[in-house]
Amino acid sequence: MYCNFHIGRSAAIAVILLSLAALPAGAQVPDRFTNLQYFPKTISRPDLLGNMRGFSFSLGVRCQFCHAGKDGNKLDQVDFASDEKDTKKTARAMLRMVDAINQEYIAKMGRTSPVRVECVTCHHQLSIPKTMNALLAETIDKKDIQAAIVLYRDLRKNDLGSGQYDFGETSLNILTESLLKQNKAKEAVAIMELNVEVNTPPSGWAQSLLAMSHAANKEVEKARADYQKILELNPQDEWAKKQLEQLKGSKP
Repeated sequence: MYCNFHIGRSAAIAVILLSLAALPAGAQVPDRFTNLQYFPKTISRPDLLGNMRGFSFSLGVRCQFCHAGKDGNKLDQVDFASDEKDTKKTARAMLRMVDAINQEYIAKMGRTSPVRVECVTCHHQLSIPKTMNALLAETIDKKDIQAAIVLYRDLRKNDLGSGQYDFGETSLNILTESLLKQNKAKEAVAIMELNVEVNTPPSGWAQSLLAMSHAANKEVEKARADYQKILELNPQDEWAKKQLEQLKGSKP
């Protein structure tokens, strides 16, 4: 089972699910199950609860995420058989998709010990899995660059080590490349300055993107300093030499 959980959130889920398993049959979760469309109708109660527990950990959600019923912690108010919620229908489709990946694709690759895909492989305790660069790009589009930076700092402070997001420089580098292609120089600069601040020392890739972002944002002196630093680390970098030469005639 995926073990790199955010401690506070996982502990809360664990307490709930362990207490659930200890309840007498029928106290909150029904003793018999109806409308089983993915799992075999002969599945035992402990086995079904074990699968549900795995889904909760993998997506960081509670039973009410998929099952219809009132919000809150009272499972006796949940209609487990109902297909009212689209998330339950989606869950069935996703389970069949995972089966197809494991049985129709990975199993036929000829490997003796193939790695199996599980819900957590993509979700990492996120009900809707998103990469860091996609999440920040969405925040920039819907709000602004400052909101994206605040979000990144909050997530890094609270969820670093949870495995939900990649806080390394690669995600921010990829986002910056996309922003530069969209001529969003101001946003690119802000992301790269954040990147070299929190992911230090920066790689050559990150240092180059910082220089390109400063140049695109017409921050000529900063761009010159960036390219000079690249050349200090690698005096043979012809690309950096060329970029620096082109900046000679540029005005700050």
